[in-house]
Amino acid sequence: MPADKRTILKQWLADGKASLQPLTFPQRELWEVSPVKVTDSANHICCLIQLRGLIAQQACEAALQQVVKRQEVLRLSFLPGKERPVQMIRQNSEANFRFRELSSVQGGEDAVEELANEIFNEPFDSIQGPLYRVEVLRRSADDHVLVFAIHHAIADGWTLGVFVQDLCIAYVQGLMNLRDELPPVPLTYSSWGTAERAFWQPAELERRTSFWKSCLAGSRRLWNSLEGTETASGAPHRWVSFIPLELANAARELGRVTGATLFSTLLTAFQVALFRWTGESDILETVVQRIEAHRYPGGESEQTDCAGNHGLLCRYRPAAWPGRH
Repeated sequence: MPADKRTILKQWLADGKASLQPLTFPQRELWEVSPVKVTDSANHICCLIQLRGLIAQQACEAALQQVVKRQEVLRLSFLPGKERPVQMIRQNSEANFRFRELSSVQGGEDAVEELANEIFNEPFDSIQGPLYRVEVLRRSADDHVLVFAIHHAIADGWTLGVFVQDLCIAYVQGLMNLRDELPPVPLTYSSWGTAERAFWQPAELERRTSFWKSCLAGSRRLWNSLEGTETASGAPHRWVSFIPLELANAARELGRVTGATLFSTLLTAFQVALFRWTGESDILETVVQRIEAHRYPGGESEQTDCAGNHGLLCRYRPAAWPGRH
């Protein structure tokens, strides 16, 4: 870091304008284990929200500023450290907001999608921050599209719901001329990180590791997706599969009547398919997914946060279900 910027940082820290925190475990995973670079746009979480009705630009920006004040991660960036980067959380930060008026040509579906992709793929400056951006695209007086992009180092899928909820509340309060600010989160992101580091001590990690080793002992791998030079090297690929609408609706209905989520229903279907393909009657399946970690031992929070990869161990034994196929 240049000497002048180092001096400014020291002054910020002394004045309480910023604070430094170690990386959380999920952030360390992103830096140390992720198959793509941290700066790659594959680490951007994005969404488009269609807005109908009259939208006031100043009210939008003011509402976003309220959310930025409430959520630490929207004031967070990363600085290089001796061993690994560190988080820098600013005490105050201006909302990263833009409002665009689109012409009739620019407002077409294809044109909006192309523009949204440009917004999504624009790199974030992880040192300067912020690591999110919000743009409202006005197609007509009562037709808008909100484009939201945020870096995976400070967010996950859970974040999108929290962000939209906070933004809507702040916007409605502003329209009603309520001067009440959004309530502070019960647990800040930095406090959650501190609690996470305190909990995951070596003894706890060893206990968990021993448990899973005992569960998986003797299991035979059906196949290894990393076998062969074709899959073991080269750039990672994203595979998107679309389920026909009729089949998706049937899966949702099956989940509804059995009290299961769509994810659990599709996972069960996949396990049945594995049984039919392999002939194995006892299958252990590990699903690695990103899930929100808005709880920690001793408390919970409402902050937007980043969770790590978590394994979900599933066992399928058709013989244990007499009379079922």
